[in-house]
Amino acid sequence: MHGISRAARVGAVPAVMTAAFACALTATGGIATAADTGPRRPPTWCKPGGTLSIRAMPQKIRIAQCDLRGRTVRGADGLTAVVPTDGSSLVAHALRTGGSAALSVRVNRVAGEIILSSRGAHVPQGRPRAAQAPLNPCQDGTYSLEPSKWATGSAVPWRYHPGTTGLPSSVIAEGVANMVNGATDCTSRRRFTPPPNVGGRYVGQSATGPNVTDTATCAQRDRVNTFGWRSMTGANGNILAATCIWYSGSRTLESDMALQQHGKRWWTGGTCRPGSFSVEAVATHEAGHVFGLAHVAGSRHSDLTMAPSVAACDNGPATLGRGDHAGLIALYGGR
Repeated sequence: MHGISRAARVGAVPAVMTAAFACALTATGGIATAADTGPRRPPTWCKPGGTLSIRAMPQKIRIAQCDLRGRTVRGADGLTAVVPTDGSSLVAHALRTGGSAALSVRVNRVAGEIILSSRGAHVPQGRPRAAQAPLNPCQDGTYSLEPSKWATGSAVPWRYHPGTTGLPSSVIAEGVANMVNGATDCTSRRRFTPPPNVGGRYVGQSATGPNVTDTATCAQRDRVNTFGWRSMTGANGNILAATCIWYSGSRTLESDMALQQHGKRWWTGGTCRPGSFSVEAVATHEAGHVFGLAHVAGSRHSDLTMAPSVAACDNGPATLGRGDHAGLIALYGGR
């Protein structure tokens, strides 16, 4: 026969004795006291000042544990971005002569979390033994989407910054138009139909330039979409362009596109000098990011505009493949 417990027979333990018992247990590693619930030291990877590498951090970070807002974080291949302080999220892209890199910073204010991810793509020297031949871009329907897009039916306003190049805004406008008008070599009309239900609207020059630093870092957004040139002297020497997209929920808020004017040869027409890159091709590729297209990986899709590389003297990416157009239609429908 089970008896009544000792506590039940004796009665409630006096509050003073309970508190003393709790403190005794804490001294030996037991129950926590009020002192243990105070401010905790940040984790070792959350060091103050300087740039933080996401390779040394967890993918999901509690803001209360380490407030990254306003801090610079580094992802794959040295791609960096400043974590937004206004509650928006960010995707950063860098196009390089040997591939590309992407960095995603998702700020969830409701959950009090920041989610980081990064990836890089490299173009191997020569064709790897296991690589497959590229699909015909007119038949390759592959696409990948960014986490946000502009409002369907909108005409996205953008300004042009010539930097020191002396080039007109038309060199960037051609790339924007190629993307939103479905320019292609796959049809006799040289257009996919229907074009996506989104557009671009040039609204003049900008004196301040794209919101990208000389290290190709996406800075805090300035609420102006600026496309053009930047001397990214502190960036990796193989960088061709950087594009930043700020968004909230699934809606894009701002996008800036910077082409490298420092130490790169650019081709705008006529005979291409060896080692030069097509402004139209690079601008078209970067405009794909602006309007919501992400990179498509794999050697099978390397002839699409949104493949993660642009070769010297190659103007092919200036015309869309079937997958590039299909991705825009998936985002905006046809007009």
